[in-house]
Amino acid sequence: MSRDTFRKFFALPGHFRTEMRIKIMVTFVGIAFISSMVAACGNVTATAAKSAPAPAATHVITPMSTPEPAQTPTPASTPGPKSTPVPATPPPPAPAPIQATPTPAPAPAQAPPAVLDLRPSSMSIVGHLDCQRKSAFVCFARVISSPSNQSNLHWTAFTNVPGGVTFSPASGVLAPGQSMLVTITVPFNACTPGLFFFQGPINTHTITWAC
Repeated sequence: MSRDTFRKFFALPGHFRTEMRIKIMVTFVGIAFISSMVAACGNVTATAAKSAPAPAATHVITPMSTPEPAQTPTPASTPGPKSTPVPATPPPPAPAPIQATPTPAPAPAQAPPAVLDLRPSSMSIVGHLDCQRKSAFVCFARVISSPSNQSNLHWTAFTNVPGGVTFSPASGVLAPGQSMLVTITVPFNACTPGLFFFQGPINTHTITWAC
């Protein structure tokens, strides 16, 4: 301490100087204790280092490699001709499934055409009961569908006599066994000989006309 520090210390009151002495002593005691502890730790470490046994050297035995026998070089083989790869034949296509064709139903058997019959087979105004003289010559004919027919009779009537000859009716349809009366009107100036035609599906009847 400097002289000024000592002067200041002795100038303090008595009880302050006592406290200072105690603090200084405690400080010195602590420093001494710490120093002794550090010294003790150093001795322990050195002793432990000296007492630790040194590791023994280990001898490693390396196995000797067995020399391999020298290989006799094999002469290189002469390359032969290269074979051309044969292309694979594709498998044949699978056959298409056969679809069953439905058998068409047999068409119903068609009945044979009807046959036309006619009465009378000929007529004339002279002495014939089938014709009448009125304002014109009026004659009658009967178209008949035979009972043996298996289909309806389609018929039509026409003539080659000029002068306006008319048929009433001029056509029609008859079931098997039926008949129809046809009125033929011939004007007076139509006395030219000729024929009245009655035609069916497969046959035609004619009536001769004369006056």
